[in-house]
Amino acid sequence: MGFKKKTEAEQEKNSYLFWTSLDTNKVGAGKQIPVLIQTGDGRYYVSETTTGVRIKNGGTHNGDTYIAVSDHLNYNQYKAVLRNGKEYNSLEEAYKAYVTALADSKYNGVRDTQASAP
Repeated sequence: MGFKKKTEAEQEKNSYLFWTSLDTNKVGAGKQIPVLIQTGDGRYYVSETTTGVRIKNGGTHNGDTYIAVSDHLNYNQYKAVLRNGKEYNSLEEAYKAYVTALADSKYNGVRDTQASAP
């Protein structure tokens, strides 16, 4: 994902990836979840986002939706997510911090959605 920029270099620098191990469709929309973020300039963060409903490619407003790791964010909201998180020097450090964040009791409800039915 990213924000439209004038040059390819600016575009790459301003792109980002939000990742979670949670099945967001099971979590549902409007839920706070921990995320691991990689920015286009090679930085890693662990923060929190709110899940949101999105329309699948080629879908219509009347169906074909899924739950995304984050609701739509404008540039300032995206920067706030980064500021509210913590930066890490490597993917390995960020992943360890993500696992620790996910274990926080405030995420008990979203972790509980991941249990498989017998």
